[in-house]
Amino acid sequence: SLEMDENEKKTTAYHESGHAITGLIVQHSDPVEKVTIIHRGFSLGATHFMPTKNRLSYWKKEVLDRLVVLMGGRAAEELFVQDLSSGAQHDISQATKFARSMVCEWGMSDELGTVSYDERNEGSQYIGIPGYQSRSYSEETAKKIDDQVKILIDQAHKRAVEILEQNKDRVQLMADMLMEFETLDAIDIKEIMTGIWDAEKKRARL
Repeated sequence: SLEMDENEKKTTAYHESGHAITGLIVQHSDPVEKVTIIHRGFSLGATHFMPTKNRLSYWKKEVLDRLVVLMGGRAAEELFVQDLSSGAQHDISQATKFARSMVCEWGMSDELGTVSYDERNEGSQYIGIPGYQSRSYSEETAKKIDDQVKILIDQAHKRAVEILEQNKDRVQLMADMLMEFETLDAIDIKEIMTGIWDAEKKRARL
């Protein structure tokens, strides 16, 4: 596999730090277990969360916070790299799916109410496409759905930017430490967040 160049590595460090910091600040998020910029396959880095319960359903406040965390990587690139990479592709895709589910399937949109707009047929295929979705609403409603999905994602992005601006020192420190150590565990992350981080202790542990 090819080595990441320094610019790509730094961008990934800020990106993953953005996910981690937003995940640690929002109220409804699983604990951050590990942050790494060691790439695996097409993933240049990862922020690992440790679920505290089996996920059987989603609550609106949890999903809204998850959107913020998903937007945290892109927001960090904007603030610290002042450019945009394609590394947020998966985050954007996931955020769009969650936001659309909130609006179309879970009745979590005040504008569109408790109505199911997308009809799925998970057990069969239509023109060769598994899980085909049929649309049973007007173009006007389709535009409202698109508008509401965009509003949810834009609000999450704005909140992510606010969180990272308020925690710039922590983001910078975490990114710097990822550049040096490549992986930070739960203890490292807690020490960075509480202001007791000591890089020498980390070096000694290694």
